[in-house]
Amino acid sequence: MLSPLLFNILLEVVIALALENNEFGAKVSGFCISNLRFADDICLIAEGNDDLQHTVDKVYTTGNRFGLEVNRTKTEMQCIGREKQQMKTSLGGTELTQCEEFVYLGGVVSADGFCDRDVDRRIGLAAGIVRNLHNVWKAKDISKSTNVLLYQSMVQSTVLYNSETWTIKEDQKRKLNTFEMAVLRKICGITRRHRRRNVDILKELQMEKDINEVLQTRRLTYFGHVTRMEKDRYPKS
Repeated sequence: MLSPLLFNILLEVVIALALENNEFGAKVSGFCISNLRFADDICLIAEGNDDLQHTVDKVYTTGNRFGLEVNRTKTEMQCIGREKQQMKTSLGGTELTQCEEFVYLGGVVSADGFCDRDVDRRIGLAAGIVRNLHNVWKAKDISKSTNVLLYQSMVQSTVLYNSETWTIKEDQKRKLNTFEMAVLRKICGITRRHRRRNVDILKELQMEKDINEVLQTRRLTYFGHVTRMEKDRYPKS
């Protein structure tokens, strides 16, 4: 199918023309980053309200030239910083809603810049998977080692999605640990009343790392990946 490819090419042309010689954006290590794009999930970035309005207007008018219209109901704005700031930005005469948080590429971006809501959301999504697998955890003909593989591939991977970018704190570490041990007790067929230590449960299931150690490994792996990048790559900056 050519349509997705042609659509992406057209969007690239629109953005290139709209933001040609654009001076508005976030200044990072000498780079001016005015936008982030993944297919039609486009994020426009500026350091002030007037700069943002200018960028939005350019993308809106250039898109109209090519017959593309920005979806007003799905477009929102956010001010990220330590202090809350009320902004006013419009799209084609319609004032945009300012939000405290939104989901972008599967991760929650919060106005305060922290990852608390993203961690809570990932745990909530994984908890739904755990509930759906209730009969699997209880099945007598499925070995514990198989259940551990299911947990790691379906539950743990859901919890740790996007975790490489988290600014993790002790409170979130405790939440992750509490969630994991609750699932592992289901696999072992025990409850907290059995008073089994977490270390003993991990040892019984032959798990070398708990969820926070897996998180640390993923972060270090991503750090190495970024370190090896070329200097002009945005993640490197």
